[in-house]
This record gives sequence, C-alpha cells and structure tokens, in this order.
Amino acid sequence: MAVLDWMQPREVGAARQTVALLCGVGVTVTVITYPLLADDAPATDSVLATSALVAFTAVVVITALVRYLGETSRFAWAVCPLLAVSAIVLVDLATHDASIRAQIFFVFSTLYGGALLPRPGAIVMTLASLAGEAAVVLSLLSFRDATTGFLYMGAALVTTSLLLVRSAERQAAMMAVLEHHATTDPLTGLVTRRFFDVATEAALSPAGTDGTSLILLDVDRFKSINDQWGHPGGDEILVQVSELLVTLARRGEVVCRLGGDEMAVLMPDCSAANAQRRAEEIIARVREHPFTVGPGETVTVSISAGTAHSPSNAHDALTLYAAADAALYQAKRDGRDRVSTSVLSATT
Repeated sequence: MAVLDWMQPREVGAARQTVALLCGVGVTVTVITYPLLADDAPATDSVLATSALVAFTAVVVITALVRYLGETSRFAWAVCPLLAVSAIVLVDLATHDASIRAQIFFVFSTLYGGALLPRPGAIVMTLASLAGEAAVVLSLLSFRDATTGFLYMGAALVTTSLLLVRSAERQAAMMAVLEHHATTDPLTGLVTRRFFDVATEAALSPAGTDGTSLILLDVDRFKSINDQWGHPGGDEILVQVSELLVTLARRGEVVCRLGGDEMAVLMPDCSAANAQRRAEEIIARVREHPFTVGPGETVTVSISAGTAHSPSNAHDALTLYAAADAALYQAKRDGRDRVSTSVLSATT
C-alpha cells in the first residue's frame, strides 16, 4: 500500500531516537512549565486528557517495541506519528489551551516528517499537523483569532517541512553520487572491486545447480601498449575491452575492473566446463576485434584468462579468487592469449 511506504522512515534507528527525543522534550517542558502556569490554566477536561494520555503512551510503547514487531512495524510506523498529532490535539483541547506554548508541539510532528520521511510522508505529516492546528484554534478561539493564528503557525509548519525535505533530498542525492563513485570504475563504467566482492559473496550463498564460476582476465603486454601509445591509448584499450566484455556478458553476470588492466567476470549458476568455453569465446572475440587508439589507428589486442569454480576449486570468495588468479598466471606462463582452468581442489 502506497501510504504505508510513504510513512516508513528512511532510517529506523534515527527515527526511534528522534521520537524518543521529541517525546522526552515534550514531557519535560510540560512538567516544568505546568506548575508555573497552573494558576492561569483553565480546568482540564478529564476525558480528553485521558484520551491524550492513552494516545501518547501508545506512541511511546509502540516505538520502543517496533524492533520486535516484524512485518507489523510498517503499520506501526505509519500509525504512530498520526497518533502523536492526535495526542497533541487532545491535550490542547483538554486543557483549553490554544496559546503558542500549546501550538508549538505541532512543530515537532512536522520536524519528524520533514527530517525522516520521504517527501509524500512529509506532506502527510505536515497536513496532519495543519489539521490538528486548525482543530485546536477553531475550537478554542474566535474566528478572527483562529484565522490569524492558523496562518502564522501554518506558514511556520509548511516552511519548516519544505526546508527539511529539500535538505534531506539534497543529502540523499549526494550520497547516491558518492555510492555510485564507490561502486563504479570512472574509466570503464564497470563495477569496482568493492561491489564485486559483495556480489561474489551473494553468488556463493545460494546452492545453484551448477555452482559459481569466476573468470579473471588481463590484457597481454599492456605495458607495451602504454609505452607505444601512451596512457590515453592504454585507457582506450581498457574502455573498449570493457565494452566488449559487457556485450558478451549474460543476464545475472557481473563484469568488474579489479585494477589496472585486470578484469573479472562473475558467472552465477555456471559450471566449470561452461566457464572455460565462455572464457575461450571471450579471448577469441578480443583477438578478432579491431581496437582503436586514435584517429585511423587500430591495434590487435589479446588477453589471457584464468577460470575457477565453486565448489570444485573453492568454497569462499577469497579462495575462489586465488584459484582463478593462479590459473591466470599459468595462462601467461604458457604463452598468453589463452585460457587456463584451475586444477586446485576445494579441499586443499
């Protein structure tokens, strides 16, 4: 349900802390100031006050227990903020208090929505706060005073919510950019080692029928390419090899630049024999591909590859990489432009 999604906090831990803080501040301020204002305070409506206490207690208890509620916590997070607004309204009506000291607590619910909820949820909380504000001032003040108070407080609530939402969205966008840079190689557009390690662990977790295979590749005599064509020429070769690997990759496979000219292809649910055939296909396609290093300049490139398979050669990501790396170096020792398959046993 869309409304439930809107009301889920971006960070549950931060939401719990914020609710605890706002509730604590509200209770503390009320306890400290009420005796000072008791002489001027109107009689309290006991029914409304009891209802407010029940609503407030429900917010505190549900928030404290939300980590243990499982799937129902989505409903709890949607209901609790609205219960809190209801509690504020009931307290103000019970005490017949429409002063600024009573209305200010509607800012708390708006702060929660703007700081911790996605934009639609923030709008819901702002509208709820505005509705609560209107209910209080229209019930307790003359129409003129209610209208004036609502406009002033409403402007404050809307402005607060807008500024918080815009700030949170800017921060989220910045974090998305940083995350993208952390997981994407800026030269080739392939994923980085950081993301690849996570993907490998995930691929090794399920018990696929054919296991998981890994191909490590690097460009043969890449230093000579850099020496002849300069680093811009070498970068062009890496970009074009990466593009070729991506076109040859199948659904669910992950292509990574590990560093320098070394790349990897992670192939979930792929047998050792299929991995070797795929590696041979990649090597043949690279050999046949005309690589450009400048206007009208083409070069022939070859690569070497090493393959390893889990569970045949390894049971974990580190050992799988080590097995493929050893096979890659064997391919280079055997003359390059070829595939070598790991012969290591997972039990050794």
